[in-house]
Amino acid sequence: LYSMVGNVWEWTSDAFPSQNPHEQHMTLKGGSFIDSIDGAFNHKATVVTRMGITADSGSYNTGFRCASGVGGGGRAPQPDQAQMQKILEEGGVEALQEFLGDKASVMTPTQLEAMQSARKQAQQQEL
Repeated sequence: LYSMVGNVWEWTSDAFPSQNPHEQHMTLKGGSFIDSIDGAFNHKATVVTRMGITADSGSYNTGFRCASGVGGGGRAPQPDQAQMQKILEEGGVEALQEFLGDKASVMTPTQLEAMQSARKQAQQQEL
């Protein structure tokens, strides 16, 4: 099954960034039956929507999916932010891009805004 969304929030084993370093948040993805496809009420229910939840939380609109596959799933750990900052300060954007490899693209705020604008225009043309 692929791209399932809209029944219940899918509880995953991925960590979700938390502003409180003493709380561990897990990632919920997708959305549930109380969300809307356009985000007009509650959350926007899409396959890329993510939300954090503490391990002791639960609700009638969260669940999990049992899945099995080659490779065991999961994601590689996120790069250390302090290490990336140090690389950026010492070697610049090029050194940071080399460190990240193909996993990510380093871009300036202007480049990011241009990419987001182009994506928004493409979405509007599809409508």
